[in-house]
Amino acid sequence: MPIELDRAGPCTGPAPTVSGMNGSSAQNEIVSAWGDPMRRHLETPHLLPLRPGTALEDIARNAGPAMEEARGYLAEICPDEEGLADRTVLIVEGTPLLPFLMARRGALPTVVTRSSRYAAFLGACARQKRVEESVTVLKGALGVISLSGQFDHVVGSAALYNPELEPTLGALLGLTGETLHLFWPESPPPQIRFLAAQWPGVHGSPYVDPPYASDLIGALRLLGHEPSVASAEVSEPVIYPTIGDAVVDCAARMGGIDSRGENHLRRALRTALTMGNEGLRFRGTYRRAHIVIRAGAARGE
Repeated sequence: MPIELDRAGPCTGPAPTVSGMNGSSAQNEIVSAWGDPMRRHLETPHLLPLRPGTALEDIARNAGPAMEEARGYLAEICPDEEGLADRTVLIVEGTPLLPFLMARRGALPTVVTRSSRYAAFLGACARQKRVEESVTVLKGALGVISLSGQFDHVVGSAALYNPELEPTLGALLGLTGETLHLFWPESPPPQIRFLAAQWPGVHGSPYVDPPYASDLIGALRLLGHEPSVASAEVSEPVIYPTIGDAVVDCAARMGGIDSRGENHLRRALRTALTMGNEGLRFRGTYRRAHIVIRAGAARGE
């Protein structure tokens, strides 16, 4: 999953407008398909803003899972190894090592993040990898990027974690010169399936799923877009050295729990995790949609 360590509010900026005779009906459908489900998800008791798919502290110990995750995203964004040379890319929050893989291919990535900790991590990585001149890190919300059409490509999935899809999408497209890339799960990833199953036993309340890729694609079409969509089967990126590390991470993702809850998690994790070459990983895979919108490609333009 993408990084978003601060709960996102609605982005502002130019937006496609639902208009015409059926505009009100379409707007209601968008709210029903996206706004209401996302609002209910964000109101899940004890829900915290997203953590990185691979937690930052784990990368220092073992960068392999984060590198595997970043390579997967990069292969979907641009299979051609020369295709990103001298291209500008905006990544909203994003996957920790993706900007550095892009820089190796000659791209000029900019990452915008609300998290001071993530910004510091990216800055330190840029210095360590000697790509400070290629990788730019901006601290703040999406609004700190002010030049419309500044970037050839935008990776904006993390910005969508709020109920206001239309203005958020408008802000992202206003920054997109060529293509906007949105990665969104088609169904719950293995770790989320596990956490959702534990939510009632630990917190006494259900976990509410966010809208999934089919909901997003439907809402985009209601907004006048015909995105291209590809689907890939991917593994859960989180890998734990020990069961204790898994308990700590899952407890944090559940908003913090008491000792009774930790014991509950520990028992459940023993059957949910499988040992691989690099450590413990949740069993199973999930399908992730790669949704691409070309700038200026809305119906009617």
